Amino acid sequence: MIRDEEGRKASFAIGEHDFFVNATISDKITFIGEYVVRFNSKSVTNYLPSIERSLVKFNYTNNHSVIVGKVHTPLNYWNDSYHHGRVFFPVIDRPLGFSYFIPLHTLGLQFQGQNLGKLNFGYDVMVGNGISSTDVYHDSVVPSFSASFHIKPRDGMRIGASYYWDNLHDNTPGVHSGHSTASSVPLDQQYEGPVKFRLTSFSFAYFKDNFEILNESGYNVSTTDTTGRANNFYQFVYAGLNVTEKSTPYILGDYIHVADNDVHAYPAERLKIALGYRYSFDYLLNVKIQLEKEWEFKHAFHQNHPTSYGGPFLRIQVAYGF
Repeated sequence: MIRDEEGRKASFAIGEHDFFVNATISDKITFIGEYVVRFNSKSVTNYLPSIERSLVKFNYTNNHSVIVGKVHTPLNYWNDSYHHGRVFFPVIDRPLGFSYFIPLHTLGLQFQGQNLGKLNFGYDVMVGNGISSTDVYHDSVVPSFSASFHIKPRDGMRIGASYYWDNLHDNTPGVHSGHSTASSVPLDQQYEGPVKFRLTSFSFAYFKDNFEILNESGYNVSTTDTTGRANNFYQFVYAGLNVTEKSTPYILGDYIHVADNDVHAYPAERLKIALGYRYSFDYLLNVKIQLEKEWEFKHAFHQNHPTSYGGPFLRIQVAYGF
């Protein structure tokens, strides 16, 4: 890392590496595995592996399937389509909502239907371990529940909505969530009681040869006996123009709001705006250049800080697959 006299810095960083394993067991049964190695400062080698997906899918009739295992919770277009593979992302990072609200994984039983009828209707209904669980332990006898549906009325278009229901026994996000109790929260101020967590999400995606549009939005309600009902929401919008088959300038806006009485994600309000450019050498190699700025308007445990706190940053990412 290089830092100048004004405290500005420039550095290189190696990102997470994503490994996929696919197998066809029979004409109706398939296996999908996804394993990630990422930086972790608590490891002796500074890197730790994790199992992101491990599932068996049984297509019992036509396009209806039963899935057992660890999956990416089927809540929105982003989680269904991109997973952890950065080479597939249209931009450099996931939406901010994934760091605060989205339960990335669920371990359990899933019922799925795909490409049904003229509108290519799809559904996913799932019961499994909730946000506060691990891959081998769940702290409640009541599982989490999610239901989602989508349609694909045109080539390249997908419109969908979902609902997620979970009761956290002790407000401890585990490996299945994309978020955790804010690291800046003093231990003696962290809420350790039960939380009723509800999330409604909406997605609109339209990817054509000459343009790309993606909207991800969500409304979260977290309820406790201590602070009552907290209403939170997030909004992510991406638009790209494919000036050639390989060249795509784009713009994005990303916003999250966590209510003042929320004791699960804790109060916050953040906005990120970015201009970017993506060059795809082929479908397994691309370079993204992104000029971005972030604002933090509110944070529960950051007192007397200036509103504008991040950037502008110039970021360059090389994403590859093989």
